[in-house]
Formats: sequence, C-alpha cells, structure tokens
Amino acid sequence: MNQPLVYDPFMDQKNAEKLGVRKVELHELMEHSDFITVHCPLNEHTRDLISHRELDLMKSSSFIINTARGGIINEDALFTSLSQKSIAGAALDCFNDEPVIKPNRFCELDNVILAPHSIAWTQELFRDIGMMCSQNMIDLANGIRPHGVVNPEVFDRPSFQEKWNALSIQSNPISS
Repeated sequence: MNQPLVYDPFMDQKNAEKLGVRKVELHELMEHSDFITVHCPLNEHTRDLISHRELDLMKSSSFIINTARGGIINEDALFTSLSQKSIAGAALDCFNDEPVIKPNRFCELDNVILAPHSIAWTQELFRDIGMMCSQNMIDLANGIRPHGVVNPEVFDRPSFQEKWNALSIQSNPISS
C-alpha cells in the first residue's frame, strides 16, 4: 500500500507525519486514491464537500466509502457516477434522509453496498468506547487534557479552568 493521503484542513503537518499520512488538497486525494473514506461532521463547510466535480476526478477503478454523515457526499452526483460506472463503487452507511423508510434508489445499482447507519457497531467499538471514556475521566481527574477533544479551546476558558482545578485529584488529593 502506498502512503495514505489525507485531506484535513484542521490537521497540522506534525500530526500528519506522526500518523504516517501525507496531507494533500481534496482534488489531489480524489485524483490519486483507490479507496476514499469520509470521516468528518456534517456542517455548513462539509455539506456537498464531494459532488460532481470531485467525483469526476476519481479513477474509474476507485471506491468511495461514507460512514460519516449523509449530505457530505452529494447523493445525486454519486448516483450519477455510480450509474454511469464512472467510479467502481461505493459503500454507504449514511444517507441524506434517515431513517431510510422506503427503498433507496441506490438499491438499483450493483456497485453499491448499503448499511443502516450502524456499520461501526461492533463488540470492539463498544469495548473501546468504554475504555476511552474511562481514560478520559482519569486524565481529567489527573489534570491531563484528554486525547481527541473536539473543542480544545474550552480548556483556555477561566470558568472551565476553575471547575477543572476544583475537581482535579491534584488539587484535592484523596486522603487515606
């Protein structure tokens, strides 16, 4: 496997190097990847992030996988690309309209795998969520910033610092 490519405007170069990935712009990722996986929230910046233009850049042998949120990949553009076999296939675990209560048009296609927005629900997921939550609580109690905080700016707020210091084991050691 070649070095994985990543398009992430929020990842710094140091973190990319640590993870062994090469940061590229979205168009380069779409042009050169054999498998593209989508992992981002749906918001005003990511809605239709991948549409006709981006899908047209993909190789005809490439696959796209969306386990993030419906709306990040424009469904009309994806349906067109898949119908015309412009790309090899797709795996979709999320859709614009959920829950899916009527047959989805993607069911007509033989180059799509569909899942009911639960593809990640595995024993390992639930085990790891519990371990991660527990470790985050231990880190907070020890005055350590937990890994993977989505909004790290909260740590700089005086009101949070005050609460954190009051709850920290370092500030309130447990007596024996």
